This record gives sequence, C-alpha cells and structure tokens, in this order.
Amino acid sequence: MVRTGAPVDSRLSARRLGTFTRLLVASPEYLARCGTPRQPLDLLQHACLHYRYSTSGKLEPWPFRREPGATEIPLPVTMICNNIETRLCFALQGRGIACLPDFSVSALLTAGHLHSVLDDHLDWTGEFNVLWPASKHPSPKVRAFVDFLCARVFPYKRDQSCMLAAAAVA
Repeated sequence: MVRTGAPVDSRLSARRLGTFTRLLVASPEYLARCGTPRQPLDLLQHACLHYRYSTSGKLEPWPFRREPGATEIPLPVTMICNNIETRLCFALQGRGIACLPDFSVSALLTAGHLHSVLDDHLDWTGEFNVLWPASKHPSPKVRAFVDFLCARVFPYKRDQSCMLAAAAVA
C-alpha cells in the first residue's frame, strides 16, 4: 500500500517513494478577475477551495510559514470537498484558489492552465511511502513491485532515499 507521512506500524516494511509539497493555485482567468494575492492576508478577499479530512471532519490547514505563536488565518470557505480532483476542477474553472499537492498540478502549471500564488509564504513537505508486511526475505514479486513504484512514482523528483533504500531491500 502507498501512504503519505512517516510509517508508524512497526510490523510493516517501508520504502520512501519521494517527497511533495503543497501549492496554492488558481486559473489565470480567476487571477485576472479577482487579483493575485501578494500576502496570506489577501486571501481573506478570495474564494478558497478547501479539503475536509474524512476521519476527523476538520479542514486541512493551508501550509503557511508562521512565526511561533502566530494565529492561523481564518480563510474564507467557498467550497469544501474530500478529494484532489474536485478542487482541481474548480480551480481550473476559475472558481477560486485551491491548495493542492505539486504532483497533481505540475503539468497544468507548465502548460499555463494554472498559476501558483504565495510560494514565498508556504513551508511544508510531505512524503509518500510504500508499505508491505515485514519479512526477513520479501518475495520477488513484492521486491519487483516496490522497485517499480520507486522508479516511477516521482520520476521528476528523484529522491536519494529511494535509491539508498533500494540497496537495502536487494
């Protein structure tokens, strides 16, 4: 299985696939119509497209760099969903600014369909790991599958830990 975050179950073996960040993105049409935010407080005047955790019901906080003790900005809630695809669709349609993982928007940013905003104010990195039942000698099928994922999940961001872990599994 593939999971985000550091593995916590010691009964599983894990190998890091790579890291990702989250970006704030909007369509060029939205930014032309509503303006480009220059600082996080500017978002108070924008449509913000949010993610709600299905396990806790809480909204995902946006990854702003904050000084210790600083309060969280009470962002407007224009839309809430529990998946990447819906937020991406709404952002592409010019309905607001969405906080999305970089791997889900990199091609759209390159093509100019989306623009990132407030990059200098964001500070967050996540990781993907592949997990499987621990054993002294993993089956060749498991090893081949893990190697396949490690080589292809983050091809644009080769992560040294993936290559180092490959030597440990082999």
